[in-house]
Amino acid sequence: MKQLILGLLEISAVAHDASSLGRALENLAEQFGFLGYGYVKPVPGDFYMISNLDPEWIKRSKTYALSRQNPILRRAQQLCRAFIWSGALQVDQMTDGDSSFYETASHYEIRSGITFPIAIANGAISMLSFVSAMPVLTVQEEIDPIVASSAVGQLHAHIEHLKIASTPQEPFYLTPKEGTYTRWLSLGKTVEDTADIEQVKYNTVRIALAEARRRYDLCNNTQLVAQAIRRGLI
Repeated sequence: MKQLILGLLEISAVAHDASSLGRALENLAEQFGFLGYGYVKPVPGDFYMISNLDPEWIKRSKTYALSRQNPILRRAQQLCRAFIWSGALQVDQMTDGDSSFYETASHYEIRSGITFPIAIANGAISMLSFVSAMPVLTVQEEIDPIVASSAVGQLHAHIEHLKIASTPQEPFYLTPKEGTYTRWLSLGKTVEDTADIEQVKYNTVRIALAEARRRYDLCNNTQLVAQAIRRGLI
């Protein structure tokens, strides 16, 4: 396990774009006998993931995370340190939701793994997991939590620096009216200001923005503006 963490520390030095970083993580997972990897930043309204796992599983895992039915994510948030997990352990203590998660994961050969979570800004976490097809993952040596956190912290910073797109990159669109209203917000105007400028009712603007937020599970207009800018729509 120490060598796995040392391998993580090397990735920031050798990966200079999304493609090389993905290959480096995939090679590291394969080197230590893992099925694959998944890096997740489950920020509300802006779920982010890069992974080489089955695309269908990636979509399903996002659904589990957003509905708070991902036991690995919940444990990562509680512990905020490296841990090993398995769908074969503590079966009698699992909720129905947990059992459903592990049962679905097993259809994609995901049965156990190791997860490295770290705290990031605004009280959120990001986490890197290496997953295995084995029912129970056995680790011969103790995980150094400080070195592990340092390695994942550097990886997190490198991913942020490279601005790597989430996998899969979900479509994001705004209707012409939503785009216009969002652009005015990005220029510092309020919803009321926007209604005055566009000569429409306040509720017309409010409802249009609310629909755009609902479509992408965004918490507020600030997140809507940020997403629109990030996707180059305004």
